[in-house]
Amino acid sequence: MHNRMLILDLYRALAVVLMLIFHFAYDLHYFRFTEVSTVDSLFWIRLRTIIVTLFMTAVGMSLYLAYAKAFNTQKYLKRLLLLGICALMVSVGTFFVFPQTWVYFGVLHMVFIATLIGPLFVRVPHLSALIGVLILGLYYLEYRISFFFELLKAPLHLPLGHTEDLVPLIPWFAPVLFGIFAMHYLHDKLILKSTPSLDKLAFIGRHSLIIYLIHQPIFFALLSATTYMLR
Repeated sequence: MHNRMLILDLYRALAVVLMLIFHFAYDLHYFRFTEVSTVDSLFWIRLRTIIVTLFMTAVGMSLYLAYAKAFNTQKYLKRLLLLGICALMVSVGTFFVFPQTWVYFGVLHMVFIATLIGPLFVRVPHLSALIGVLILGLYYLEYRISFFFELLKAPLHLPLGHTEDLVPLIPWFAPVLFGIFAMHYLHDKLILKSTPSLDKLAFIGRHSLIIYLIHQPIFFALLSATTYMLR
């Protein structure tokens, strides 16, 4: 395995493991096994921020490695199609489970948008970093382009208030751009010797998308079965 991809896969694996912990904690509260809410607890709110940041920077790093030297149109369109289908699956699935708070623009939707426009920035890493800083500045100035979602809520029947997962362009395109910038300078310096243990961990990162899609149905099934047996 190429050492650069090994490190990136380990980086993704960290994000996946933290995500599994976060979502299991969320599910425990949903099924009333615990009173700790990941929505209200400052610890869990901060952990979610870390997790999404890890995922988005990993997207930026991947985009740099994939498109900095050459642009493969077929690979690009195939990836977009896969991500679009997966994002749609998340929306449809959450619509049936959480009809009032379904996910219309979550992590995978943001990854889709980042993959759509991110390749434009891979050959201008310094501009990427600058735009990333500007996006964070807009965020801290409380310019969140929330009006865009407000305009779409009525015609698209989006949830009027809370949604189970919201990852808007501002600020979450910023870590994508920072990931591009970081990989521009680090891609020749990320040297890590492959070992059986590291390869096992990297396996998680290489299959992060499928894990993202299936882990919640598995958690829900297990906790539903546990709840049924306890009753």
